[in-house]
Amino acid sequence: MLWRLVGVLGIVLSCVALVVLGPVDGTEAARSEPGAAARAAVARSDAVVTTEPQLRRAWADPTRTRIDLGADIALRDCVRGDPMRESPYPMLLDGHGHTIRQTCFEKRVLRQDGTGWLDIRDVTLTRGGSDGPGAALTSRGEIVLQDCVIKQNLAEEPGGGVFSMRRVTVHRCRINGNLANDDGGAVYARRGGVQVYDSVLSTNLVDGSGGAIATTGDILLVRSWVDGNTTDGDGGALYADEDGDVTVVDSIIDGSDADGPGGAIFTLDGDVAVYDSTLNGNRADDRGGAISGEADVLVVNSTVGRNLAVAHAGGGIWARGDLVLVNSTVSRNYAEGDGGGTLSAGRTTIIGSTLLGNIASVGGDIGSAGRLDSFASIIGPPTTEGVTGDTIPTSRSCRVYGAVSRGYNHFSATSSCELDHPTDVVGEDPQVEQVDAHPLGYVLVPRPGSPVIDRIPSGSCVGELPDPLPAGQLLDGWVDWEQVLRRDALGAVRDDGVACDIGAVQSGAVQSGAVQSGAVTPSVRRPDVPPLGPEAPPAKATASERPAVRLERPRGTRGALDRLGRRLRQLDRESRRFEVLLGCTTRVGVDRAGDARNRWGFLYDERDGTGLHARSALVRHSGKQRPRWYVLRLSTARRCLSAPADPNGAGDDARPGHRSLAAQVRRLQRLAKVVEARTERFDAWESCLSWLPLTESGDDEQDLGYLVDQGLWPFVRVHYPAVDLDHSEWDDPDYQVLAFRGRDHPFGPGECGTDPGEDADRPGRELRQDIASLREDVEDLAEPVDEIARFDECLFTVGVTSAPGYVYRTRGGQERRRSALSFDMSGPQLPAMSLMAFPGEEPPQIECNEDAGGVQTHE
Repeated sequence: MLWRLVGVLGIVLSCVALVVLGPVDGTEAARSEPGAAARAAVARSDAVVTTEPQLRRAWADPTRTRIDLGADIALRDCVRGDPMRESPYPMLLDGHGHTIRQTCFEKRVLRQDGTGWLDIRDVTLTRGGSDGPGAALTSRGEIVLQDCVIKQNLAEEPGGGVFSMRRVTVHRCRINGNLANDDGGAVYARRGGVQVYDSVLSTNLVDGSGGAIATTGDILLVRSWVDGNTTDGDGGALYADEDGDVTVVDSIIDGSDADGPGGAIFTLDGDVAVYDSTLNGNRADDRGGAISGEADVLVVNSTVGRNLAVAHAGGGIWARGDLVLVNSTVSRNYAEGDGGGTLSAGRTTIIGSTLLGNIASVGGDIGSAGRLDSFASIIGPPTTEGVTGDTIPTSRSCRVYGAVSRGYNHFSATSSCELDHPTDVVGEDPQVEQVDAHPLGYVLVPRPGSPVIDRIPSGSCVGELPDPLPAGQLLDGWVDWEQVLRRDALGAVRDDGVACDIGAVQSGAVQSGAVQSGAVTPSVRRPDVPPLGPEAPPAKATASERPAVRLERPRGTRGALDRLGRRLRQLDRESRRFEVLLGCTTRVGVDRAGDARNRWGFLYDERDGTGLHARSALVRHSGKQRPRWYVLRLSTARRCLSAPADPNGAGDDARPGHRSLAAQVRRLQRLAKVVEARTERFDAWESCLSWLPLTESGDDEQDLGYLVDQGLWPFVRVHYPAVDLDHSEWDDPDYQVLAFRGRDHPFGPGECGTDPGEDADRPGRELRQDIASLREDVEDLAEPVDEIARFDECLFTVGVTSAPGYVYRTRGGQERRRSALSFDMSGPQLPAMSLMAFPGEEPPQIECNEDAGGVQTHE
């Protein structure tokens, strides 16, 4: 696609320019060479932050893009509460191994109310608390964590450690000992999901779902350990809400516990794919001791062992859709219902795998409502002796209603698996032994003399995957399927010119050292974080940091006028903020293209097998007709950026700051009229606002969403996300964007519903009457000015761009290329457009009126 090629060319030219000319400033240096930029920043004394006041000022500066810590910082200013930032600008915070520790009750460590991209590096964030989401770090934008420690934080809403309304990406971090009284004990992300690489997420706790991670998007876990997490809801370790998928690569999830389904993994409506990983010793009080997937489940080169579904079915794996096992071991799992090893409501396909020693009252190893399809696999026998618990174990391996053998399976005569290929081997004991010391966990290898050794002739060792492969899209880019099928679970070649073995692991694979998978042991590097040392002596307070000297208030009439004057001037300053916002705002026409009943519109693919269908999306207005809405674009100049919310309560009342008394009264009366006119103007403007509930659909990493023409369509299909009005029944929208309906024109004829402002009382001739009347005027103005302050504090911006190339099917059936709106909030650059938005009620978001009384907004 031309516009993407131009973008790539621009990046290449930018990189060449940086190499030839060098970075222009510190920001560009940070983007081009993070290590060099960090050293340069630390070298500048004014760039290094060592005290709490410095950190608060730097974090709150909406146009600052880098912070370098030079010391451990304990946050002790409990009156100011959360360190606040609200900005669309990116921020790189490099802790250089230092710690930011919160000492105040229910105060976050860091809070970002804007949608600017956050890159947090080499820092420990600890002891944060919040009666909202995200106790260590919370943001409406995308978060990247690198070499961080997030520990011992507690949130009353989602994200005990980290919360984001967009994606959270974690590299080489330890996120341990956090607690949320909602979903996501360690990390919660709404749209965009969570990606974790080379990290440890351990001993997190949630009074909701997802002991370690929860999201309404997708979860990707790579080369990581996730252990000892607990939830009294669903998904002891990982929980994907809505239609989010879970992908686990080269990782270990063990020792996690759920009071609901999925001791390790639960998806509400998404697929699960596990590759080169171990799920061991997890427990669920509902279905799926390790995995409870509400769609398809794919397990490749992995071990699922010693998991429990207490009082329920599917001791190892429970799948509402189809289940596929390739080169995998499922052993010693326990269920008190059907399927000690696996239970699927759909079709079960087993290729080169080992399922034995599981425990259940029905279907000791396998339960499948759909057809069982098996090749070169060991099935049973289940464990019947020495069983503790409430189940009465069965000796029958399978509970199935139809089966097809692809040959070379080993099972017992009483297995009830209904496999009958001439090459199948019937025997009571496959004679395999456990390799306890193996990093993959519970690996079973054939002993010498085993009946499964050399049972498959050369040329017949490679199985065939089902087409389409259930949940296979999740492993695109991770798996070479030809290599997977040619090798066993440990990477040993199955067909080396002689006969090969039945089951997941070839005999001699461990002793020969033929483990070629680079994913046997997650290679997690512990971040080097120095222990907390003695606190530095407090820095000498600057003039701006010293407490103000308390002056005696003047008494009598003059003192009353002085107090009224200070209060009125404060109201004047706050009300002027509306005029600034108005001058920073431009209107952008927006329409909705497509049919709500999916008869025409942009071509969209869910990758659920149903194919392309028409779907609506938001587009920039073009043409002579009036647009359906005008969204409000806010300038990113410093003076235009909205004020961050006060974590202790937004929109505090203005506080009360000598000449002839009569002249002073007249001046204050005139000022009161100016403030009153300003509040009425804001009221007229605000009354015209509408809410556009926007949600992004699609995922470019999974290649699902709106079809985009890159010049190769219809031969090559590429899909990208786009933005539309929220039409999902899952949950509330991602963002509430402010807009005017096309027919509404604030300040014009036929205004949108403004109630007339309350007229200020007119003063009488006596000075005391004038002062009393003025006092009443000021009290009347406090409330409408407070609404302006609250509006400013609740307001934030959402990055949006208009991208070309989406394939649009017209009402007449013709296809053409058309631009559509999509979110633009990823990476260290400002978005193409920053649209004014307000928070909604649900899902739990960063609150703007936390603990605030008084006037309520439309939030």
